Amino acid sequence: MEAEARRKRTGRASTVTSTPAIPAPELLCPICGRALVYERTVIGGVQPIERWDYFACEACGSFVYRDRTRKIRQAT
Repeated sequence: MEAEARRKRTGRASTVTSTPAIPAPELLCPICGRALVYERTVIGGVQPIERWDYFACEACGSFVYRDRTRKIRQAT
């Protein structure tokens, strides 16, 4: 029974796109203040469906913006 519940919970595949229906926000790098370059969006999760937008800064590296919390963090 536990394996069945786990399978149902993780059975939904994530969708990766570079052209989401709702465009990603325009963001500035939280470290240096430069404009971040949009890379891709991942839509997935269990419930509720979540969205993560991935960005890059030329000087500081990669960042992830989580739509639900509206917070940006450096990607690991």
